[in-house]
Amino acid sequence: MKVYLPIAVLLLLISAMLFSASKFILPPKNISNEPLIVEIPEGTSNETAGNILESKGVIVSSTFFSFYCARIGTKVLPGRYQFNNPVYPWYAARLLSKGQKTPVEIAVTIPEGKRLSEIAEILEKNGVTDGKEFLVKCRSPEFIYKLTGKKLDSLEGYLFPDTYKFKPNTDPDLVIQRMHNRLIEIIADRIHPFFDTHQWLILASIVEREAVLSEERPRIAAVFLNRLKKGMLLEADPTVRFAADKWDSSPVLYSDLESNSPYNTYKFKGLPPGPISSVSKASLDAVLNPANTNELFFVATGAGKHIFSSSYREHLANIASIRR
Repeated sequence: MKVYLPIAVLLLLISAMLFSASKFILPPKNISNEPLIVEIPEGTSNETAGNILESKGVIVSSTFFSFYCARIGTKVLPGRYQFNNPVYPWYAARLLSKGQKTPVEIAVTIPEGKRLSEIAEILEKNGVTDGKEFLVKCRSPEFIYKLTGKKLDSLEGYLFPDTYKFKPNTDPDLVIQRMHNRLIEIIADRIHPFFDTHQWLILASIVEREAVLSEERPRIAAVFLNRLKKGMLLEADPTVRFAADKWDSSPVLYSDLESNSPYNTYKFKGLPPGPISSVSKASLDAVLNPANTNELFFVATGAGKHIFSSSYREHLANIASIRR
């Protein structure tokens, strides 16, 4: 018994040491289940690279990473690295010492209601494609006709807002084609009773820019459809903002309403020439299935809500009540 006791104690101590060490060596858990993207800038030291990897949840200990790099005499190389799961420090060290050989796909989200200029900015900021080249293509008559078979001034409204994955510095042609194809997928086999696709996109884009609350979209769509049927002006502020390229929080002025732009729906009846932004599926659905109402007016009350009315007198009363 006396002989085996020291051995048992020794084994226990070794087990404890291994358990302790495992906390600094074993990969951490990836709680989000999303790929872990790590950017290693030019001139980054092994120690700093280890800190970046640990902060991103790729490894559990930057100390062991630095120790292993020093042990094998390696130096991390700059690049953009993707880890599908957390890894052991030595695996990360070996990968970073070889450099990034295959481009990592960049996940980029285009929010609903964004204009082409805003989409270009988002894509360039995320390293997907050159923003200027993207806009040139989106406004090229030849490229537009080849892509859509339509003679359009631009592809405004023809690129679907969604989350996409692209390789860095993707050709803008491919980015545009992918986003346009996504729109075609969304509207496939769905036919508006009296609008063609272009008209459908136009009104959906106006609804997109007017609506804040999703539940109000069908009602807002119904108002505009009712006004069109009666031959009334749409009087949609977002179209005036589009004409004036005025998208800040400043109010629409009376001088803006005097614009001779065909997008000025306070001056010209019917739909404007084209969409004014990208459109969500919710706005497309709202125009396809508007609320069953005879309402012709609405006014914003704040916090994204609107008050709707069927007569001009009621509309004026609603405006007065809001301004009190």
